[in-house]
Amino acid sequence: MKNQPDNSNNFTTSYFYAAAFLVAKGYTLLGIDKADSRRFHFIFTNEPYRPQLVSAFFAGLVEVNAKGFVTAIKELKSLMYNDAMS
Repeated sequence: MKNQPDNSNNFTTSYFYAAAFLVAKGYTLLGIDKADSRRFHFIFTNEPYRPQLVSAFFAGLVEVNAKGFVTAIKELKSLMYNDAMS
């Protein structure tokens, strides 16, 4: 799992379920970097409380709407395997 700031305004993660979680929480997905054919990198706007939210996700300390999470998973998979985003 790699979570790293892309620059001061962006956050990049290669962990699929963390990306789905952020989408379900309403974070803006800027794009998906598909340069590495073995791993996608999801690029988000870097919001002020994003580090704490992602940490809480990995610690199992935050809740998300189940339907919203499933919808986010489907949306990301669609974007990953179609050329809707680059």
